[in-house]
Amino acid sequence: MRFKWSVLCLLMLLFYINPALSGEILPGDETYRSDVPLPADELGWEVGEWHARPEQITRYFERLADISGRASLQVIGLSHEQRPLIQLMITSEANQARLEEVRQSHLNGDGPLVVWLGYSIHGNEASGSNAAILTAYHLIAGEAQWIEDLLREAVIVIDPMFNPDGLGRFATWANMHRGQQPAGDRIHRAHWEAWPAGRFNHYWFDMNRDWLPATQPESVARLTQFHRWMPNIMGDFHEQGSDAGYFFQPGVPQRKNPLTPDENVELTTELARYHGRALDAIGQRYYSRETFDDFYYGKGSTYPDINGSIGILYEQPSTRGHKVDSINGEFTFTDAVRNQYATSISTLQGAYAIRDRLVDYQSRFYADALQRARNSRGQAWVFADDSDVSRAAMLAELMALHQIEVYRLGEDITADGIEFSAGSAWVVPTRQRQAALIEAMFEQRTEFDDNTFYDVSAWTLPKAFNLPFALVNTIPDSADQTEQEEVAFNPQPDASAYLFKRHDLAGSAMAMQLLNEDIRVYRAGNPTIPTGQDSLIQQGDFVVPVLRGEDRDKMEQLLGEQAQHWQVPVEAVSSGFNSAGPDLGSPTIRPLTAVKPLLVVGRGVVPMEAGHIWHLVDRRLGLPLPMLDVDVQAAFDLDDYTHLLIPDTDPKAIPKAWYPLIKGWVNRGGVLVTQKRSALWAEAVFSERPEDAKKSVTEDDRIAGLIDKISNRKDTSTKDIGRQPYAQHQADTADRILGGAIFPGSLDLTHPLAQGYTREELPVFLNSITRLELSKNAYSTPLVLASSTPTAGFASEYANQELDGRPVLIADKVGQGVVVRFAFNPNFRAFWRGTEQLYVNALLNASMIQGTRLPTE
Repeated sequence: MRFKWSVLCLLMLLFYINPALSGEILPGDETYRSDVPLPADELGWEVGEWHARPEQITRYFERLADISGRASLQVIGLSHEQRPLIQLMITSEANQARLEEVRQSHLNGDGPLVVWLGYSIHGNEASGSNAAILTAYHLIAGEAQWIEDLLREAVIVIDPMFNPDGLGRFATWANMHRGQQPAGDRIHRAHWEAWPAGRFNHYWFDMNRDWLPATQPESVARLTQFHRWMPNIMGDFHEQGSDAGYFFQPGVPQRKNPLTPDENVELTTELARYHGRALDAIGQRYYSRETFDDFYYGKGSTYPDINGSIGILYEQPSTRGHKVDSINGEFTFTDAVRNQYATSISTLQGAYAIRDRLVDYQSRFYADALQRARNSRGQAWVFADDSDVSRAAMLAELMALHQIEVYRLGEDITADGIEFSAGSAWVVPTRQRQAALIEAMFEQRTEFDDNTFYDVSAWTLPKAFNLPFALVNTIPDSADQTEQEEVAFNPQPDASAYLFKRHDLAGSAMAMQLLNEDIRVYRAGNPTIPTGQDSLIQQGDFVVPVLRGEDRDKMEQLLGEQAQHWQVPVEAVSSGFNSAGPDLGSPTIRPLTAVKPLLVVGRGVVPMEAGHIWHLVDRRLGLPLPMLDVDVQAAFDLDDYTHLLIPDTDPKAIPKAWYPLIKGWVNRGGVLVTQKRSALWAEAVFSERPEDAKKSVTEDDRIAGLIDKISNRKDTSTKDIGRQPYAQHQADTADRILGGAIFPGSLDLTHPLAQGYTREELPVFLNSITRLELSKNAYSTPLVLASSTPTAGFASEYANQELDGRPVLIADKVGQGVVVRFAFNPNFRAFWRGTEQLYVNALLNASMIQGTRLPTE
């Protein structure tokens, strides 16, 4: 028995290999209630020794809420992987007893301060979530007078894991590589995460770019709670490179958004003094007015700034595991947790010290924004549905999520040469509480004090949704807010065909589902005879024929089920004769084929862009999307799939063994859809140069040479500028980065990839420079830039020159198949709804693309 006990003690000693206890992080001069469990009591180790998993954090917070009258736990939603999104509400016992009353009082401007501490929205920046455990314990168990005073006059919202799915993925990775003696070597596998890494959520979205688009359930839940509580301060805890110091805002002064009041920066600077003192006390190097900007309002530290709050970004040097050797010496995950805990506490102490100013600032922010709106010439923004009711409704729903008042137009009006019809447009009054956010959503800024951007420089919402919009000087009438009737499908015994329209994304999704159920679906192409408004069918509409010998009952049952699921109206016609356009048997109305795509993923593929495709196909189109990893070198059969989707990818990451497989598959009828660098790869693989044949260059060498040229393309734009100051290099480098701007596109409405669009002008979002070569086929380019000058956002003269006259979408017929090349991401952040239909058409309409070369003389 004594031997077994000795072995157990030895194992416990080896288990607790890092002697950094919670007591070494928590203040030694404060006392704590003994009835509140220490984190180690629940976790089984001291915070920082291991990476806590989401369920462990949730379990500890549940226990705190059960034990203490200072805490209550709220589940505000679920992640994609069904993990609870939790928030621990901490305040005095008296405030807890009347928490809803306290919330209402705060919203009315005479209640307590509200501070929201949010952690680790990037799941592999895990020191924040682990620091949240200690912060919660300190506030609930702490007996210091400053805590009593704080909780009497404030509500603290601790959001321990903005991104539990990514955090769980990374915790597993970090813990599985932890030895008894942690290794800090940079080459250590723990520091080189497997693809797609824990930064992203389930669908590989960067959640810290989703505050404004709100395409993910985590964001919707968070925004709903944000507006319920309207915090005075939002802390946003991140990590950065291991060799940096600790960063906290205000950030680069000249790179804040002009709509953010200067007083916001002044208050952030005042709070920064508290962070500095806290980090000085523990010997941590830091900086506060360099590197990071405060421009794009879709991040956790900037969205609060346009909503009357003070958003603060914190960036801790990352261990990317449990220990790392940096240029500043060795540091551990425990050290990282300690720093995040220290600035969490300094945020609370600073907020309490200037609480009156923070409350007054929030109140004046909304009053000042409303007065600015009253002084402006416009009284309302109007946007039309562009014959796509659901897309416009989605924009209206997004605005409502952001607490913006929006209503349907009740009268016909004309503004900026655009006709807006009653019932088919929406009105957003500018003179309302969210006046500042409305201005940020609709503005089309093209001039900036500083041209360096940490993220995008433009995000005009109606342009993102490709909806016509205008500012009007009077408030239009509103339409009756009637509930939309649910679609009901009624099969007709005399029907010769069923029709449904082209505009709605749901129509395309419904067509794909029917095709995968072996139901014949046709689509109207570009008509060769005049087509009037009274025509049975317009270009892009879908036809499901009633054919002799086929199971009509099965077809009508499936059609009805899909019409109800997607809420797509279906019209029965008794005859295929069409007096106002092509008959339903016209050769321009072509059969579609089932869509069975395959997505390329793995190291070298940009996870976010792969995730945007996955989210579109899986969530919006309802199709399964198997994935092929670039590490697969063995031969595989592509003939089971109709489409191969390659997101933005390093060309050298695509195995050479794949080249002949993909080329043969395309020639047999496969559809290859590429974007950005993978589009350049496809350009190289499928190009034909007669001069190579004359040089007896082998196919492999030819392709390898072209791909090497793409991968190592040199920027020669500065070779003749002469001697420059060393300090100018950073600004010149930034000038060659296209961070994200909106350009005017010119769309060929007759092309199969343009079906569903009604206007040639199409806003295109570019956040990189991809120079596609002009196709040798004059009919293969459905989308070009009408101008290389952005309509919103910043692009340097270098970018303008690189993009001038360039195509941004090419679809070439190759053998029996098609190669589609996008120079941009048409599914950007699942938010750029205006161009996603192009990608959907590449899936659905590829069979409609015919060989279109002119006959040779």
